[in-house]
Amino acid sequence: MKICEIFDNLVYNTHQGSENMNNFMTRETRNIEICEVDYMGQYQLYHLFNRFSEIATRSAKEIGLWNEEMMNQYGWVVAKQTLHLNHPLYYKDRIDLSTTIDNGSFVSFPRYYFITKDNQEVGYCSSIWTLIDIHKRRIVSPKRIGLQVPEVTHEIHLDEPKTIDIDIPMIYTTTRKVLYSDVDTNQHMNNTRYIQWALDLIDYNIHKEYFISDMSIQYKKEVRPLEDVLLYLAHQQQRYIVEGKDQEGNVYFTIEIYFTKR
Repeated sequence: MKICEIFDNLVYNTHQGSENMNNFMTRETRNIEICEVDYMGQYQLYHLFNRFSEIATRSAKEIGLWNEEMMNQYGWVVAKQTLHLNHPLYYKDRIDLSTTIDNGSFVSFPRYYFITKDNQEVGYCSSIWTLIDIHKRRIVSPKRIGLQVPEVTHEIHLDEPKTIDIDIPMIYTTTRKVLYSDVDTNQHMNNTRYIQWALDLIDYNIHKEYFISDMSIQYKKEVRPLEDVLLYLAHQQQRYIVEGKDQEGNVYFTIEIYFTKR
């Protein structure tokens, strides 16, 4: 099933008056601004992931999975996510973003995003989220803190986020410290900053002929303020892998990026 067909089915169910679907689907329409594009005028994808986070927060509020009282006590964090784009996005493009959830397990919950432009599919993203206790730095069940996870009745035929297989040698590149602008309200490095760090390691000129068609991110260990992160890079044709580790070699995150010729 194509992404547009999935999206159309969800919207159709909403318009039919389904109480569940009215709660589960959150959408926004926006224009890509000049401050969100690179030197080729292409949408910088960490801005797209920022929009995903914003629309996910709105969705969580609408369906009762987050509220202002949880701030600085509990927070939803993304464990892994995979993005696919059919073609690049540019300055002034008007895009429609939507998100919905799926049934999860005790502490692991899928969320999906759909990207369309001019009623045509541009891409999608699948992600897995968990809830953490910010003070204890532990995963908690939403039910344990009184949140009622809604039961999903619609079906979404998308794959779960990809598990990254490192099958090419990783080479140490540089070390970066987590500073003030990297940290979010969950008191750790924001998930979009990983993307910025990774892209800064990749060949500057590749963006002249290629765009990012696929990106997968695995967050394995949270990065706390003022920690040093050792960055490693692997490259094979238009495939790049970036990995961040601590001083003992424990992996913080892994990002896999595929470039496709425009």
